[in-house]
Amino acid sequence: MPRLALAGIAATAVLLAGCSWGGSQPSASATSPATPEASVTAASPSASSTPAPSIDTDVRVIDLGEHGSYGVVTLPLDAWDVRVDWPQDPDGTDLAEYIASHPGIGALTNAGIFSENLRPGGLLVADGEQLRELNLSDGAGNFHLKPNAVFEIRDDGSAAVVDSTEYAPGGVSQATQSGPALILDGEIHPEFREGSANTAIRSGVGVSPDGRTVYLAITRTYVNLWDFAAMFRDQLGVEDALYLDGQISQLWVSGNTEPSSFLGPYAGVIAAYPR
Repeated sequence: MPRLALAGIAATAVLLAGCSWGGSQPSASATSPATPEASVTAASPSASSTPAPSIDTDVRVIDLGEHGSYGVVTLPLDAWDVRVDWPQDPDGTDLAEYIASHPGIGALTNAGIFSENLRPGGLLVADGEQLRELNLSDGAGNFHLKPNAVFEIRDDGSAAVVDSTEYAPGGVSQATQSGPALILDGEIHPEFREGSANTAIRSGVGVSPDGRTVYLAITRTYVNLWDFAAMFRDQLGVEDALYLDGQISQLWVSGNTEPSSFLGPYAGVIAAYPR
């Protein structure tokens, strides 16, 4: 897929905002969705039509028919600086406010499942500082569907998605924990079922086998977790990928209109800046 200016993508998709599918606005529940494959209702798009300054970004739409349609942002780490952040605002992180206060941002998504008090559900490391501890506890909901995993950026400029039980903090500059893992070592999560009728909007992050490219993805149609994981594996060649969140997720890209009407509040975010 060639590199595409975002103006062209906007004409072919309800771009990468997972909440722009129409319908009523969802509640920002803590561990959404509550079950591994819960249905979702998406929020209506914003009436705003003022685009942010355009940054040339590798954006593609992967349409797999009955197996879903996906928006994917490809971020080679020699060209992009990918960071994890948690502003720790007691009112949560609003995407539009975050974009306005971070000039030069090229792509932004909410970074994983969070609690009712707007705190990340597990580990979060921002610019080398651990803001939340690793969470290996058992419980209900997607986050605790083991194995879950950590997306990390290392000091050497490489990225990885690792099983949470195998996370090692040394040399990690950015990290976010969520769950379930979509793929680890090329194997789809053992609890996913091919052909499942339980579908939702999904967002996730994957890393190329050499650790030099990060893929941010959001579904443009309701899909099950098996199909979402298979897209990363079969279409992007990813061996390790992590589910971030469901019905409230967004993936904003510079050059698109402002985020849709559901701006948050979120907790942590994954932000990408061109080098």
